[in-house]
Amino acid sequence: MKSLIENPFFEGFIYHIIAFNSLILALDTPMLSDPYQQKTIKTILDIISIIFVGEFLIKVIVLGFCIGPRTYLKDNWNILDFIIVFFSIVNWVLAALVGGDIAFVRGFRALRALRPLRMVSKNEGIKTVVNSLLLSIPALMNVLLIILLFLLVFGILGVQLFKGGLGKCNDTDPSITMRTQCIDEYIVPVYDEWGDVIVNAT
Repeated sequence: MKSLIENPFFEGFIYHIIAFNSLILALDTPMLSDPYQQKTIKTILDIISIIFVGEFLIKVIVLGFCIGPRTYLKDNWNILDFIIVFFSIVNWVLAALVGGDIAFVRGFRALRALRPLRMVSKNEGIKTVVNSLLLSIPALMNVLLIILLFLLVFGILGVQLFKGGLGKCNDTDPSITMRTQCIDEYIVPVYDEWGDVIVNAT
């Protein structure tokens, strides 16, 4: 079995299954009403889940689960895979016990959207990019703080310079002193053929 999980064809097969799973998840929309299509998509997703569970079991048998220096859960990316497989199993159990139409069961089924994240754990290039993003988060927090300070300064300036200066009531009644008194009170000018105001109508 060790030769199987180290075989590049095995990894390539899982990689293509993940891509196919992402495509099927995109087709499984709430607007899908045809019972045959719903059953077909459900069957395909169940088969894909079985493949993922099988891959998980093979790796656990070969590497061990969590006790040891190089066991399955010692790799952070395998932890991500395990969480996705775990929610697939929980979804099966809940659907078998209480049915698939219960609201919280549908919520667990929605967690299948996490499966495309397995693409990260299968591609070294994507792993490098994600690791770089995670390492840059502390520096990004400093940049975010500077941006917020600039926004605060310009926000204060904007309030001081333009507060109340960008709106005007077009009702000339001198008793109007607040914006709330001006709502739905508009003066509609009537123009002549030369564009001059001849009368004001309310």
